[in-house]
Formats: sequence, structure tokens, C-alpha cells
Amino acid sequence: MSILNNEKISVIGAGAWGTAISIHIARLGYKVNLWVREKETLDCITNTKMNKLFLPNHIIPENVMPSNDINEIIKNSKILLWAVPTQHLRKIISDTISNIPKNTFHINLAKGIEREHNIFPYDILKEYFGENSVSVMSGPSFADEVAAGKPTVLVIASKNNNFAKKIQHMFSNESLRIYTSDDPIGVSLGGALKNIIAIAAGICDGMELGHNARAALITRGLSEIVRLGNAMNVNIKTLFGIAGVGDLILTCTSQKSRNYIFGLRIGKGEKTEDIIASMKQVAEGIYSTYGALYLAKKFNVEMPITKTVHQIIWNGKCPKQGVIELMTRPLKSEW
Repeated sequence: MSILNNEKISVIGAGAWGTAISIHIARLGYKVNLWVREKETLDCITNTKMNKLFLPNHIIPENVMPSNDINEIIKNSKILLWAVPTQHLRKIISDTISNIPKNTFHINLAKGIEREHNIFPYDILKEYFGENSVSVMSGPSFADEVAAGKPTVLVIASKNNNFAKKIQHMFSNESLRIYTSDDPIGVSLGGALKNIIAIAAGICDGMELGHNARAALITRGLSEIVRLGNAMNVNIKTLFGIAGVGDLILTCTSQKSRNYIFGLRIGKGEKTEDIIASMKQVAEGIYSTYGALYLAKKFNVEMPITKTVHQIIWNGKCPKQGVIELMTRPLKSEW
């Protein structure tokens, strides 16, 4: 396949998802510049054409160009895909902004809430680059399946509809279908909160509470997401779409999910700090509970599952006691 050079496309972050999306874009015929923070990962990709630490067993095409020089990667880029954890995004932007071209378009790939300012990664990008240059791409998308070319559906959301449509047509093929949306906050909300509910689902399974309990928990978790979405005036259809229910189902029901596995280990009795220390990649939901509870308070929305997950992770609440408290809350109508 001939290499398309009309756009300089750069991916910032060579974790599993950054590597997978680079592989996909490269297969479409584009040259992809990939920023790799860890020297051992860069050496591995350079020498073996694989990212054995974060995405083993997938060959990285020749037209993915890895480097640990982020300023060189960013220079002259037309499209930047940000695949770094939410809590690190602001620092990386502030360190490199002087080298980012003014006419660059930015796509956020992270799913979280910044703990310090209680905002989504999309909002961070918007602060620095303006609403017209920023979008968010999300949906049910395990990295290894995207890298393997298995059918995946995503949504790209932006207030700049022309840019969203451009990315839709550039990056879609028979294995990746992309829808457009004009609701970036709704897409960001669904992506962040589903991780918290996935932790709860993992706790549920770690405690061996059964399928009934997990199904109920996912459903009631969705009701929390919808309540907050209503209060924040997002398009509720977004939360029942690919970036909402679609991603929620995936993340709450698979052991490929880092957030689910984190919750599973909590449910089996492990400690938060021990699990975090052992994980190669970040489970965004761990830190998003702070922002979710801030938004719940700001918009006067009740989110008991989210609150309980936060207390279990950060305040040492016994998971069994958390379940009892959720099950014995005052009885009421479902909606």
C-alpha cells in the first residue's frame, strides 16, 4: 500500500491504545509518528516491531515511526491524537505547547476526569487549543482487538463537524466504523463514568455476588450516568449510544478491562495501593471517582454506586459493608 503523506499524523503515547490506533492508521496507508516515553519500549519497538510491554503479539507496521523526542513528533503535525492518561495530559501539553503548530487538530483518546480541576481531557485540550480544534474519540474498543483488525465501532465528537467528518472518512474501513457526534461532553462523560461502574462490577464479581447482582449494578450504574448527564445538559442519546451503553457493557463484563480487573482484585481482598503498584497501565476509573463526586455535588445529583466505589478505593470502606448499604437504601420508584 502506498504511504499517504498529505497529513502529518502523530500519536502521543505508546501504551496499548496509542499503539493500537497507530497500527490501525498505518494500515490505512498513512505515516504515523508515535511518541514513546519509555526507552525500553522504544528499543523494543525499534528492534522487534512489537510493543511487548503494552501490546504484545501485534506487529507494528514500518510506517509507524517511533521516537522519544516528543517535540520532534509534534513539530509540523496536522493531527495529534492524545493517548496519555488523563492525570498526565495537562503537564505534557504545557511542556510542549510552544512546539505545537497553531493549525493542528487534536483528538483526545483518554477516558477520565482530571483530579486537580475536575474536568474531562477534552476540556483540557479546549483550554489550550480552542473548541474548534478539539475532538474526542471513544467507544467500546479493547486495544488488542483493534490491533488485530477485529470489527470495532467508535464515535468522534466535536463542535467542529467538518473536522469530525474528515476523521470519520480518513480512519474508517471494514474493521473500524466511526460515527460522528456534536456532543463531546456527553461522549467524555460516558467514557469516564463507565470506568467507575466497571470497577464496581469487578468488585461484585470478586466478592462472588452472582450474575443477578452484576446485571442490576450495571443498570443502576447507567441510571447514575444518565442522571448526571441530564443535569449537565448533554444529549441523553449519547449515553445510550456507542460511547455510553456500548462502552459500559464492554468494560463491565470482560477481564480485558483494566478497571474491571482492578475492582475484581479489590473484591478479592487486595489493597488499592498494592494493586496500583502492580499495574503496568493506569485504570482511569480509580482517579475519576474524585471528579465524578465533584460533579455530582455541583449538579446536585445522587450517585450512590460511585460514592461507594470511591469510599472503598480511597477510604478503606469494607466492600461487604458497601453492598449492604446500597441494598438497604430507602425504597423508591425506579425512575
